[in-house]
Amino acid sequence: MRRISAIVVGALRMWFRSKHTLFWTLAFPVLLMLLFGAIFSVSESALLDLHVQNQDVIGGVPTFWSKAFCDMLNKTEILNIHMVDSGENATQFIEEKGVQRMLIIASGFNSSVSAGDNVSIILKMVPVEVDTASATVSNVIDQIVEIFNTVVTRQSPPEVVSIKHENIVSETFKYIDFFAPGIIGMTLMTSGVFGAVAWNTRNKELGILKKLATTPLSKLEWIIGVVLYELVMGAISTIVIIMVGVVVFDLKVVPNIFSVVLIISGAIAFPGMGMVIARFVKESDSADAAANAITFPMMFLSGSFFPLEFMPDFLRQIANVLPLTYLNNGLRDSMVYGNVSSALFNTSVILGVGIFFIILGSLITSWREE
Repeated sequence: MRRISAIVVGALRMWFRSKHTLFWTLAFPVLLMLLFGAIFSVSESALLDLHVQNQDVIGGVPTFWSKAFCDMLNKTEILNIHMVDSGENATQFIEEKGVQRMLIIASGFNSSVSAGDNVSIILKMVPVEVDTASATVSNVIDQIVEIFNTVVTRQSPPEVVSIKHENIVSETFKYIDFFAPGIIGMTLMTSGVFGAVAWNTRNKELGILKKLATTPLSKLEWIIGVVLYELVMGAISTIVIIMVGVVVFDLKVVPNIFSVVLIISGAIAFPGMGMVIARFVKESDSADAAANAITFPMMFLSGSFFPLEFMPDFLRQIANVLPLTYLNNGLRDSMVYGNVSSALFNTSVILGVGIFFIILGSLITSWREE
């Protein structure tokens, strides 16, 4: 028993000394439980965004029946209604704002309902086959229309208002086309952070970083070199993902000039972040644990797998400050929705984050302390 106890005690000591093992044994399952628990246990109270444009107005005032219908939309506990000015061009508004769901009540709605004539409201959405949130919104509006027809209008037959469905993006897109940008973003994040942290930590353990103090190489040049290397690795990973998607899954979305710039920005931002993290890491085991602690929450809170709308408000607020959120949104805006202005905004955010971390890394890195 003494020999067996010695083995157990020795193994426990090695486990306790290994930061990497400690993370995967303790921190990883805790993070997993907290993240998925928060997403799924509170998501029932999350509201789904719906933009509504009431064009049936007189002198800037909504007509009786159009206002009644909008009031019914506002009374649901599922929809988060955003009213759009009646003078806005709906198509242009959707493109500029990156709207995924918009309900349009056309002019003449009130007179048609009053006369008992059939009138259609237009529901523009991302195809329900690829967006479960849109499917939920569509079902809710179907129920509201049914109630409106049978209770409010009191017409016979009750089918006065009907829904005309229109897709915001091409019907040829499949789920994989919406999923691929998230995978690209996640890959750029993980490869960039892990690659930079591992590279810097390895050279630190080998004593190479101390020797760099005796060379003309500046800290900024060192960080830029590592970031550019990871940029090449990220580009290779992105090409492989797209090739597999096209060959195996008939992927329709491919990078355009805007998404290429965004991919380059992401491939710069995350290695820069990794170099900052590496400054506070002393050994390889700690490097893996630190990188996991940063990338794992971003992986699930930035819209790579789950729509942000399904998350509770406090998780959405966290997602809004995560760089991967802007990378994922920008890639979908440019590759799927064709929303150039939103893609450029997300690109500027990611590029700004990258420049910030590169400069910060050059300021806090000290050759002698490494």
